[in-house]
Amino acid sequence: MPSHRADTAAPALRPRNNRGTRSSGSQRRSATGVQRPNAPRRPLRKPGGSLSAPQVGIAGALGIATIAAPISGAMADPMPKAQVNQIASTVSVVSAVSFPNAATAAGIGVENLAVVPAEGTVQAATPNLLAAPKTIIVSRASRAGERSVLPGCSGIPTTTGASNGQLPESSLCTLWDSDHRLRADAAVSLAKLNIAYKQEFGNDICLTDSYRTLSEQYAVRASKPTLSAVPGTSEHGWGLAVDLCDGVNTGTGARFQWLADNASSYGWENPDWAKSGGGGPYEPWHWEYAAGQ
Repeated sequence: MPSHRADTAAPALRPRNNRGTRSSGSQRRSATGVQRPNAPRRPLRKPGGSLSAPQVGIAGALGIATIAAPISGAMADPMPKAQVNQIASTVSVVSAVSFPNAATAAGIGVENLAVVPAEGTVQAATPNLLAAPKTIIVSRASRAGERSVLPGCSGIPTTTGASNGQLPESSLCTLWDSDHRLRADAAVSLAKLNIAYKQEFGNDICLTDSYRTLSEQYAVRASKPTLSAVPGTSEHGWGLAVDLCDGVNTGTGARFQWLADNASSYGWENPDWAKSGGGGPYEPWHWEYAAGQ
């Protein structure tokens, strides 16, 4: 039977659990049989300081565990995805703030320049292009330039300081009938009205009178004292009036009615005083550029 004497061979040491320690009051016996306080055990080494096979195995296992733990932890909890701002599927468009525009003086000059395509003609222009009395219509006659409704006429009056019946030549524009002239803005507006008129009836507006010099007004006054204004006061002397023919002068018929319905869109009118019962002589042939007065 095994002996329980203290000098018997010491049993093989078991691997100790690092977390489990004996209480401070426990003791062990020395090889001589004398009890002494517990002291930390030193690892057993083979001669030469190398570790034993069990110790090498333990150390290797610990090393592998040390490396595997962070890796397994990182693999268990993948890094969160980066947050990306989402682009809206629709885009809001805010209207630009409109700036106030200064009002233009009515009847003076022109505001826009409308161009008819090169393959078209001014006569084929749409009514919308023709309607505004302060718009010049041009067609491209060639690559070198453009043709105005009235070639060489800007549509801008230059009569400052001029007297009735004594307008400078530079302020007047010749109409389709070379015997007649009007102030530039009135001439362009009447030329556009004539285009629309020609589209309707197939011929130009018939003219018998337009701008009158002061001397011409004296002559008319002498021959027609009841039908002409006092020299120096006539709208003809400002280049803003025409007298018409071809049935318009009768005050009846399709041509007169068409002008009565459409001429005001171009700034022209048969004035109230010239109408029947209007307080003046009845003159259905007399038309004035009211937009320029």
